Amino acid sequence: MSTFRVTGVPIDWDRQELQSFLENQGSVTGASIESLASEDHGGPQVATATFEDILHQYDRSWSILMPAVSNNRKQYLTIDEEFHGMTALYTPPLQDHKIDIIALSGLGGHAFGSFKERGGSHMWLRDSLPFDLTLESSVQPIARVMIYGYDSVVAESKSTQNIEDLATGFIGSLQRLANASIIRPIILIGHSLGGLILKQALISLSRSENGHDQSLIRAIYGVVFFGTPHDGMNITSLIHMAGGSSPNRFLIESLNRDNSQVLTIQQRDFHKALGEKGSAEIFCFYETLESPTAQRDKSGNWKMTGPTTVLVTKPSATHCRPWENGPEHICAINRTHSEMVKFSPDDANYKNVRDRLSGLCRRAFASRDRLQASRSICT
Repeated sequence: MSTFRVTGVPIDWDRQELQSFLENQGSVTGASIESLASEDHGGPQVATATFEDILHQYDRSWSILMPAVSNNRKQYLTIDEEFHGMTALYTPPLQDHKIDIIALSGLGGHAFGSFKERGGSHMWLRDSLPFDLTLESSVQPIARVMIYGYDSVVAESKSTQNIEDLATGFIGSLQRLANASIIRPIILIGHSLGGLILKQALISLSRSENGHDQSLIRAIYGVVFFGTPHDGMNITSLIHMAGGSSPNRFLIESLNRDNSQVLTIQQRDFHKALGEKGSAEIFCFYETLESPTAQRDKSGNWKMTGPTTVLVTKPSATHCRPWENGPEHICAINRTHSEMVKFSPDDANYKNVRDRLSGLCRRAFASRDRLQASRSICT
């Protein structure tokens, strides 16, 4: 069953009110609201939902006109399944909100679906992680957890975006955090290409002379990579999948593990962007199972049923700094490239990830004084 995003939900609505409103519109049946989180404290909410049936045709998204409000401005609920841009999965109450976590999916992935267990409904960033991140002195969740989506289709893509273009779009969403009244420590999670995008974003922010950008780069306390091809990856089947004249061919070729100048330059600049020891932490998770590659089936459709190979090798996936080369910061996940970020509720791999993120969050919270100091300088 597909998961949909519902944006523009009034701040005073709860799950039951949203569910009733959707079903009373006559466009869906069996609505189940799986999460409801404020995008910003006091602002509109965003929900994730599933439906037993959708009673009309739609193209990627549709909107529902809301009841009129006092200022006569038309307001809409928008429902989509692409999840492009930023989506809040969980937001703690203002008094408990200490940390922001943002996750990016990889090439050919989906902002929500890439992190959902295979064949099930459990999505660990929504259903487990927020409730497992607390301070030692309290059991209250402290992290707002968000996902960021972008166009990453491989086959039949019409996009000419490169890594820098994708990073620019991500920066636009990040900058809204810097404009908030309170800037909190930020932990970034990147799977595959998502890790390269966040690296490029941090490089660009570090070079900016804008005060808010500098405040934002100081807020980045942790970067967690899952199968990120710092030194490139096996792209053989991806090139065939994209096609010889595909607009996204340059993006895919920039991920090549054989002499990618783009990645070499990026890796050099990234370590400079993060600053000295103690200012931020890097964690790297790498895959240890071979992944099936793409091949066409009898109908001409691309399926991940081709010969298996390790898409991102351990040396490519583990580019931490010298003081982060131990098992605390570098960890294997005995999964394929795609499956390494899909966890079930009692998954042992999830527990390893959770424990590292929990410690990272507590250390990030302890660093908050430097953020307030930098905030006062910028203002």
